[in-house]
Amino acid sequence: MASEQPAGVEDPAQARDAATFNQSEERPVSALASQQRLPWQLRWQRTFNALGGVVSRAHGGITEQFRALFARRMAAATPVLLFLGDSLTRRGLDINEYAGYTSVGWGLRLVHAYNGAADCIFRGLSGYNTRWALPVVRHHLSDVAQERLLLVGIWFGANDAAAPGTAQYVPLDEYASNVYEMLRLILERSHDASLTLTSERRPQRQQHGRTPPSLAAAPAPDASEANEIESVRYPRVLLMTPPWVDEEARRRHIQSSLAAERAAPDAHQPSDSGQRTESDRMCARTRQYAAACRRVAAQIRPRDRVLLLDLFTQIEQLPPAERSGLFIDGLHLSDRGQRFVYDAILELIAREAPELSPSSLGQFAIPWCDINPVRPQEQLAVYDQQRWW
Repeated sequence: MASEQPAGVEDPAQARDAATFNQSEERPVSALASQQRLPWQLRWQRTFNALGGVVSRAHGGITEQFRALFARRMAAATPVLLFLGDSLTRRGLDINEYAGYTSVGWGLRLVHAYNGAADCIFRGLSGYNTRWALPVVRHHLSDVAQERLLLVGIWFGANDAAAPGTAQYVPLDEYASNVYEMLRLILERSHDASLTLTSERRPQRQQHGRTPPSLAAAPAPDASEANEIESVRYPRVLLMTPPWVDEEARRRHIQSSLAAERAAPDAHQPSDSGQRTESDRMCARTRQYAAACRRVAAQIRPRDRVLLLDLFTQIEQLPPAERSGLFIDGLHLSDRGQRFVYDAILELIAREAPELSPSSLGQFAIPWCDINPVRPQEQLAVYDQQRWW
């Protein structure tokens, strides 16, 4: 005779049956339906699921291609091009009106050229020579994250080559030593970066009859290759010599400035007004500083990371009328001079470091016209996985 359960106590068998029933009620309809299908229906279902997986993996592969495409570009955040110099660099960010025309600085032109591809940072120290600039250069180099720095421009020497005895004058040997130290500070902040190079963009450099070993040992690129990833040490250095000086225009400017100061004796006088002469800059002296700059570029190692822009020689070789039109006072640049420096920089980069040209760096964001408006999150998700600082 079966024992009776006390009131309020559930039968274990009934509890198991109720649990089984509840689980079957909560089971997805598709799972219940699959148990009632015939074998051929199950085969069709497995085939359909397999095809769906293939499509999903293919679509995922495309998404991964987008991710891979921008992951390298974003890994170091937005690249930085840093330019350090004296008033020639500071005025590179100026927009001025001269005799009815607008002068746009070489720095602003570079900012426009690299817009969307890199951040161009300028630190122009008006009146500075290399003696005063060296600690400032050291400070500003530490301001920029090392992995973001791809190029550092150095343009000093115009003030070092001032007349001996003036406040700005720096002896030739000290100038060369200071420039060497600046380059050493930059080159020791090395990091590896992989940038895409096509065969036509590969730099073909041969200077002073010598091919850099890194290029001499490299095999000739296969014409069938599309893009090649090269790991290069950065930052590169853009070393610019002090420019040629228009002595006659400089003499006229100094005479005009001294006359204006004498006419206003109560006005604030510059600290070096008693030291200035009518020939505070001379071509023969500046030529020596430009030559010292070239020697430093030849001696520094690794040499293949230094791009030398010999502005003194380039300007000196121009016809006299064209040469004089590059300056407003014999030393500082006119609009034509600003354009000349801008063109010279981009031409040098395109020739010796094409991977750093604006077109090679590409944009730091996906162009809007390439975004799928139906499923934009699949392409833009790459930004959520990278740090921008």
